[in-house]
Amino acid sequence: MKTKYILTAAILLGSLAAFAQGIVNNGKVITVNSGTYLVINNGGYYNETDGSGNTGRIDLDGTLQLDGNFENNTSDNAEHVFINEDGTGTILFTGTAEQHILNTTPNAYISFENLTVNKTSGSVYVDAGSAATVNGDLTVTSGTFRLSSPSDGEDPSGSLITKGNVSGAGNLYVDRHFETNGRYQYISVPVGNASDDLFDNTGNSHPFNANLYSYNESYDASPDPSNTDYSNWTDATYSFYDAWVQIADNGNSIALTPATGYITYNELELDVNFGGSPSDLNNAASYSPSVSYTPNDNSNGAGDYFDGWNIIGNPYPCALDFTALSLSNINNCLYMWDGDNGNYKYFVNGGTTYDDGSNVVNGATQYIPAMQSFAIKATASSPSVVIDAADRVHNTQAMWKESKDAPDYGQTQFVKLRTEEGDFFDETIVRFLEPAKENFDNEYDAYKMFPENPPVMIYSLITNPETPVAVNTLPADDIGTMIPLGFTAAEAGTYTIEATDVVFDAGTDVKLIDAYENTETLLSPGVSYDFSFDGGEVRDRFYLFTKAGGSEIFPADDDINNAVNIWSSDDKVYISIKSEDLINANVKIFDVLGKTVTDKKITGTYNILKISQASGTYFVKVRMNNGKSKTEKVFIRK
Repeated sequence: MKTKYILTAAILLGSLAAFAQGIVNNGKVITVNSGTYLVINNGGYYNETDGSGNTGRIDLDGTLQLDGNFENNTSDNAEHVFINEDGTGTILFTGTAEQHILNTTPNAYISFENLTVNKTSGSVYVDAGSAATVNGDLTVTSGTFRLSSPSDGEDPSGSLITKGNVSGAGNLYVDRHFETNGRYQYISVPVGNASDDLFDNTGNSHPFNANLYSYNESYDASPDPSNTDYSNWTDATYSFYDAWVQIADNGNSIALTPATGYITYNELELDVNFGGSPSDLNNAASYSPSVSYTPNDNSNGAGDYFDGWNIIGNPYPCALDFTALSLSNINNCLYMWDGDNGNYKYFVNGGTTYDDGSNVVNGATQYIPAMQSFAIKATASSPSVVIDAADRVHNTQAMWKESKDAPDYGQTQFVKLRTEEGDFFDETIVRFLEPAKENFDNEYDAYKMFPENPPVMIYSLITNPETPVAVNTLPADDIGTMIPLGFTAAEAGTYTIEATDVVFDAGTDVKLIDAYENTETLLSPGVSYDFSFDGGEVRDRFYLFTKAGGSEIFPADDDINNAVNIWSSDDKVYISIKSEDLINANVKIFDVLGKTVTDKKITGTYNILKISQASGTYFVKVRMNNGKSKTEKVFIRK
């Protein structure tokens, strides 16, 4: 048989080998019995979809030998290429020419039974952006098997999931092109034999490598940082900068550990070829990266914001599904660096379905790319993370994971705010969910992480202690609360805050308050607020205020403790009243000796009072016009 097959019916091949220049399977079935070789020369195998939407299939119990490429350009997933995956069929790549495993349409990944590379020269490539699963054994008898890197350094490399043994006397490489270009990149290693030498761009043997770092969670800055600003980690003027530890070899190679996270910095582009022997590929059933929790000195009011941060890495040459990881005493949030935007991404895996947008900030997803490290935050002693082989996926395709249904708490009500400066953008989310807490909640909230010298940032604030957060999840009955926002900008100018998502029950008003300009803007999707800003940081200018329509949340005869919120920040006292029936209240503020320092009426639902007296403890008493009162202790800091 010397011409290529356009199959119109099933072909059953017995003990004789079939030779062809190429086979196009456009919707029917090739059956290869056990003990049979089907040899395809030159053109390779092409799996297409016919005009009726049918997808070509192979029932492979023998061996399919290829001298060319294996290409799947259907729109279906991999199970439609091979009918069974029982481990008895083998795809054999041979010859001397370069060969490719490639997917020319989205989702058209290929799932093999066994895969063998036996070439006298040349390589078999899983092309960048393409993906293959080997359910049985991957054997590189001779020649080279490579996962290709894109030339731009941003798109995904070739993705590989191996479920059986990986062995052979040939070579296996995971290639990656890093476009560091004078910026840090968060990385991990997909092989067990990687060393710091791979990231040396000088050409010398075992130099002092000053541009590769790991993170020391137990480092205790002294003095303790005085505010919760994550730039303490990356700005050299702050003492936490020293928690980053150089991988300094001093003339010797330093082994890099799978599932450990690293960052690297280079002025030049860098091509790294991970691997060598097939057995070096990270293929273990699970990895348990070392994580720790160290309660450090928190005397300056930062709370536990600086405690428990760990940098770990994806150990596999494919993506990971964060929602599948096993976490214990870990904040339920994925923190991942976005080198393109120069900012952090956040995915909170708690309290929502995964596609409503209320748990995603700055374009994050639940998927961790291959060779990517990421941050997690331990919250108590004896934290642990288990990364299981079952957590692997190809790129960001949900069809490769089991569906996960979040608990049904009803519609998540939330607002997402966004600000931009040039190509840089930043977002924050405030949402309301039945089981959440008012203070930081490790299940539903995400701390705000600050890159070095960002042009602009926006976040909300949890007030006890004052903590910047990217995702602020409040109890559902807190609708009616005033939520303070933080805003920073590197330069003076005109800036914009946009509401990109506003998802609330009908009749609920969501307002952006500018306390400096005494303005309020009713928010809906796409509504923006423009303002002049002198640069620096403010945490007492912008507020979100939500109010349910139709009826008051707390009528006048309800518990005043729920109807009034009182807190302080620096030299200001904040009072939020949830019901219009309870406004026109009287506020008295006393020092510890009982002396009255403020006595005045407040007539709004949100109020800011500045205290001119010295730093210290004060008592705030709010008395409503119905005679009920509430008293709260606050601390004023100048």
